[in-house]
Amino acid sequence: MKRTMMMKAFLVSLLFGTLSIAAEPSPVAPKTGDELKENASPVAESRITLKIPLLSPKFASVPVATVGDDVVTMEEFNQSLAALHQRAGEDESAGKKDYNIVLNRLINSKLIVQEAENMGLADLPEVKEKLEDFPRMAIKEELKEQQIKDLKPAEADTERFYKEAVKELKVKSVRFDKEDDAKELARAVQAGGNFDELANSLIESGKATGVKEGEFVKAKELLPQVAHIVSSLRVGGISPVVQVGPAYTILKLEDIRYPADDMEAREAAREQALALKQLQVLTEYNGMLVKKYAKIDRKLLDKLDFESAKPGFDKLLKDKRVIATIKGDKPITVADLGEMLKQKFFHGVKEAAKGKRINEQKMPALYDIFYARLYPMEAKKLGLDKTESYKNRIKDFRDSLLFGMFIQKVVASEIKVTDEEIKAHYNAEIDEFSLPEMLKLRGLAFTRKDFAEAAMEKLQKGTEYQWLQANAEGLVPGDTEGLMSFSQTPVTRKSLPEKMQEAIAAAKPGEYRLFETPEGFVYVIQVQEVIPAKPQPLEQVKQSITKEVFNQKLNKSVEDWGQKLREAYKVQVYITDLGN
Repeated sequence: MKRTMMMKAFLVSLLFGTLSIAAEPSPVAPKTGDELKENASPVAESRITLKIPLLSPKFASVPVATVGDDVVTMEEFNQSLAALHQRAGEDESAGKKDYNIVLNRLINSKLIVQEAENMGLADLPEVKEKLEDFPRMAIKEELKEQQIKDLKPAEADTERFYKEAVKELKVKSVRFDKEDDAKELARAVQAGGNFDELANSLIESGKATGVKEGEFVKAKELLPQVAHIVSSLRVGGISPVVQVGPAYTILKLEDIRYPADDMEAREAAREQALALKQLQVLTEYNGMLVKKYAKIDRKLLDKLDFESAKPGFDKLLKDKRVIATIKGDKPITVADLGEMLKQKFFHGVKEAAKGKRINEQKMPALYDIFYARLYPMEAKKLGLDKTESYKNRIKDFRDSLLFGMFIQKVVASEIKVTDEEIKAHYNAEIDEFSLPEMLKLRGLAFTRKDFAEAAMEKLQKGTEYQWLQANAEGLVPGDTEGLMSFSQTPVTRKSLPEKMQEAIAAAKPGEYRLFETPEGFVYVIQVQEVIPAKPQPLEQVKQSITKEVFNQKLNKSVEDWGQKLREAYKVQVYITDLGN
């Protein structure tokens, strides 16, 4: 009867709840008199205490607990602890409580796998099919990881990607309403005039807008057409006339800098460089394997036309001509290649044929077949299917599959969420289900600040918005690239650009504010309505609450059944001190 109850275990490692255990060895049952006679020596078990660095790879295989015949290692413990901290946002206050949570989950997950095995879940047809398919993928991944495991990113690539990410340009721009005025400045500069002196004079006279001193801006934040022009300039270089919206601009690149203290960007650049290195190595390795094992009929491959109406794609799917031979494996036929191409165009080969997109994929598709065939062959020749890494990969997949099946077959179907529980959760967490403050805005964009100021003054004095929208001087055309759009649909304050939030802060309904963008547009923004934060109706959030309460009940099941399973399986914990 007890074993029947044990079938109600649950997958702990995939769920999060408040769990705790005492990290002490489980008590050992006293021996009977006969057992003492049979085991008279040694009288007591000898023990030692070790102080082990938590993250040291030297102790990765050290057991921290045993569950039946299965072992929880330091490596598993560290990986689970890292995952918990990552999901929790690296809470620095976490300590022994986290260690207990992680250890408890790991133990419970081992218990659940063993119970699932004893229930015979591994013999279910849907489980057996996946267990039979997975090794083919796993052995390929083993070989792939063998090739890239010790790779390091090239420093030159890391630096290049870093500079691309953080590059800042000091740009001075002069904007004109009329193209002829901009071209006149360009001609004067080409004739030998000093750009700064000429530009500053035009700015002072009001014939142009801009700043006398350039400002640093991240290259990736520039408009595409501006970034393209500026990237072609050397420091000190002057651009031709560039149209930006309705205005015409001439730019000067005054300086370039690369901030050195952006650690997030540097780590991203390192990962990007490592991915590039891995791709290069794997591409070379793939080519080596093909050269070693395969021979391609290039003439046949070149003349195959999967886009032509004759013979037609369907007939090529039955074509048994050999397009490539592989040592130690069956040959690759035209039909095999056709099937791989069919998989690539899962939306339909007919449309792909019309767009002339199939034939260009012949070689990539052929290499996909090589990858599927040659990697397992080579991996087995190298004995990778006998390694601990491969065996652990298979075991981990098996365990996770049994976990999932146990949830589906045993736990999830028996957990119910009532309307009363939903209402109680809604009332207890009402702030979580409240809509944020919303704003209804409208705005006019102008090419210059003085135009915008004049328009706002008229609006404040009572000029009709619609009239001004049609007649104001300096309005930016509505189809201009990069122009912000406004609608009657309310938006959250936090969804607005940061500078715009600052511009309309504390504005009351009906008030106007000025907001200037990096592209040079100056907006007159009216806050039409402020909609205070308010709770959403229960019916609108019922689905999300149901899911949340359901998960909470699953977590509770983890704790309950984890304790019950300990009555049926032997658990031994070796951690006696969860240090800092």
